Amino acid sequence: MSTQSMQGVNVLLIGPSGSGKTHAVRTFLEAGITPFCVFTEPGYETLGDLEPHKVHWHYLPPAIQSWAEMMDMASKVNNLSLESLSKLGDINKRANAQLIKFYELCNNFVCQRDGKSYGDVAKWGTDRVLVVDSLTGLNDMAMGLQVGNKPVRSQADWGVAQNVLEFCIKKLTMDTKCHFLLIAHVEREVDEVLGGNKIMVATLGKKLAPKIPLNFSDVILTVKQGDKFTWSTANVQADLKTRNLRIAEGLNPSFLPIIESWKKHGGVISPTVAS
Repeated sequence: MSTQSMQGVNVLLIGPSGSGKTHAVRTFLEAGITPFCVFTEPGYETLGDLEPHKVHWHYLPPAIQSWAEMMDMASKVNNLSLESLSKLGDINKRANAQLIKFYELCNNFVCQRDGKSYGDVAKWGTDRVLVVDSLTGLNDMAMGLQVGNKPVRSQADWGVAQNVLEFCIKKLTMDTKCHFLLIAHVEREVDEVLGGNKIMVATLGKKLAPKIPLNFSDVILTVKQGDKFTWSTANVQADLKTRNLRIAEGLNPSFLPIIESWKKHGGVISPTVAS
């Protein structure tokens, strides 16, 4: 691989709510890299003080049922047996197509701040970082794509949704040249290889959680202690990895050292060519 064609970093930033995950996105600017954020939850106000040409974003809200749809579903839950509920067919699946909208956005990113189109994310250069905030929203989109509003999800439903989500993450990490940041919440899962409980990315089931970090160069845990925010790559209770940071607790919550390390490994910030 030539220096000019080296792919950007793929970073998975995990942590509980309020631990500074979204706020850290602004540190890409210090490295001369422009963030383009897809928000699946309303966290964009965290970056709202930055000018539109510095940080671009698009908010994809979750599919929300109308009151009439919720009343209809509540009536079914109240009157039908569990077996009957599990056999319900297409429950408003077409209204749960948010993942398709996400793909459309990746195919042509439209910024809601300046109204401009920025093309296919797979064709961006390393002067940009695609930020997805957060995986929790993608989880819901992948499941909604399969089951709609069905209240009972079968093992097959879970399997289909997991596969859809896994393919999506592989596309974003393996078929893009720009930097990619996926922000995710955490939960405790049983480590089926080493045993015991471990802090893992919150996703669709414990089978998928250990697979997701495999696609990333760096998996970092955000930590909040009082009014102090740090990063960890050394927490033995969490499923972490790093290629561009030292293994340590109390790291400065900044992407600048990651980009500097990437450059030392041969990375070059290449401009995006307008299509």
